[in-house]
Formats: sequence, structure tokens, C-alpha cells
Amino acid sequence: MYMKFNILKKMLLGVGISLLFTACIKDEVDDTTTQGSTFVKLLESPQNAIFFEPFTEIRTVELFSLRKDANSGAELNTPLTVKLTPNPTLIATYNAANSADYEKLPDSLYTLDPGNPFASGIYQMSMGAGEFSKEFTIKLNGSKWDLSKKYALGFTISDAGGKPITTGKKDVLVLISIKNKWDGIYVASGTMTDLVNPNLTGIYDDPGGYGVDVEYSLQTLSATQCVVVSETYQGVPCVPIWDLGAQNWSLYGSFGLIVTFDPATDKIASVTNYYGQMSGGNKRSAELDPSGVNAYDEATKTVKIIYWMKQFANLNPAPPNNIRSIINEEWKYVRAR
Repeated sequence: MYMKFNILKKMLLGVGISLLFTACIKDEVDDTTTQGSTFVKLLESPQNAIFFEPFTEIRTVELFSLRKDANSGAELNTPLTVKLTPNPTLIATYNAANSADYEKLPDSLYTLDPGNPFASGIYQMSMGAGEFSKEFTIKLNGSKWDLSKKYALGFTISDAGGKPITTGKKDVLVLISIKNKWDGIYVASGTMTDLVNPNLTGIYDDPGGYGVDVEYSLQTLSATQCVVVSETYQGVPCVPIWDLGAQNWSLYGSFGLIVTFDPATDKIASVTNYYGQMSGGNKRSAELDPSGVNAYDEATKTVKIIYWMKQFANLNPAPPNNIRSIINEEWKYVRAR
């Protein structure tokens, strides 16, 4: 059984909020007195995820912030130069840990801000007297971006100008993605009918009493495609379902949805199984039901879709046309991801 932190987070939030509130007031702002040492850190460490709508111009983008936590007014007014090195191994490590496919941002897609010069393999960031923060910026050329790809850049502080580095704040991986127009978080409603096992049904009306909506995250794969991730429950591409027998939520193994839109009409051109058509031991595939509206409405930011999960193995007898489940849904956009 898969589990995502969203459900548990809601249950634990009330217990910890009073303690967190008290602690945060003290920890967020430190006086520039003589307490401790002056530390240097990369504020967004370990990762900073940046998303953009498609664009064609050259745009100034802030990748991360270098901070100096000064322990005194004298330290704050002392200039500081910090050196950083590129660290592409952060990309490889992240990809391996998250089954992701980020690539190093090609040099041809951006230029450096003159305020962060790069020479002999070293970036240099300087803070003048009275400065405690410095932004690392690039100029990104949207016209050269390949929407089928996701890019990243990794950085490591190699010389903190003689200052200690805050624990866990030495490295930062910047993940940069361009979103297509359908990308975002949607609340799903509708029906799910399993023609083989009637105990498996939709979870839209919150039968478990969790007090949550069924949210899908439509995540850009290309200029016309999104993968549909079960945001509320499993956190993976799948169809969340309710098991009336077990009285618990579940999913169909080896089945998730990729939706392909026609950008000229906003109609859904096709759906496929994220894990591959005829995937898994049950040989599951996705197919659009042509009787549905199967389109995105720009005015209401709503997707209406009917599709089938087909299963070609381990069903005896097999259902007509191998249609195991019929999913009839409406997805209402609620926020950007």
C-alpha cells in the first residue's frame, strides 16, 4: 500500500503547530549582536525547484541566495567574497534517488550575470559592507528551451571567505522546468466503475473521512503532454480507488495516465499508460472513451475526460473489449504546483 505524507501531515499539524509557532518566532530573526560566529549558507539548500510558463524572451532568473548570518554590526559591515564550484554530481544523485531525468542546463541556454563572475571553474559572489544577502542570477533564453526536457544546475561552496558554513547549507541543486498551459493542481470529481470487481470504486466523496479532496497534479512532460499524479494519496502516477471490502484506499498496479492535448483546440488527443501500454503482469493500457467531452476549458480551467483502463491478462472471462474500468472525471484547476 502506497502512502503520501499529505494525509499524515493533516493529522499531525494540529499537534505540532503551537510548538512550531513559538520556535519559529525566535529562530527566524537573529540579532546582529556578538553571539556565536558569523556563518555563511546557501538559503535554498538542498534543492530549489523553479517552474515557468513557456516564454520566448530572455529572462533574468534568481537561482538561489547566498546569506551571511553576521554575529555583530562590525561583521555585517565587513565585505565578504565567497567562491562556489559547479557540482553536477548533485544532479546525478537526485536523479538516482527520485527516478528523475534532469539534465545539466546547457551553456547555450543562459548567460551569467556579471555580478557573479565565473573564471577558472570558480563562481565568485561578493557582499559589500552592510550586505547580508546576494542573489545568484542568470539570463535564461526561453526561445531555446526544449519543453521535453528538465534541466538543473548544482553548486557547492568551496571557499566561504574564512567563515564557517551552516550545517547542511553548503550545496544547492536548482531544478528548472518549463510548464505547459495545462500544468497545475486540480481537484477531481466523478465516477470510477470497475466492471470486474464492484468492490473497487471511486474515492471522490472521501469515503475514508480524511477531510481531503482528491487532487491530481498535472506535470509537464512535453509541450503537449502531462502525467497525472495522485497528489492527495499515493504521490505517484496512478488512479486512486476505494476498496469497499477492505474499507481502505488503494490503486491499480502498473497503471497511471499520460494525457496528450491538442494545443490548437485544447481537446484531449489521446491517453496512454504512464508505465507503458500493456504494462505489468496484468497487461494494462489506457484508452480514451470517444463519447466524452475530453477537453480542457480555458474559461473555467476545467478538464472533462472519460477513459478506460483496459486489462489483457489474468481475467477469466475477459470483459468486453478488455475494458476493466471506466473513469469519468472532471478536473478543476485550483493552484499552480
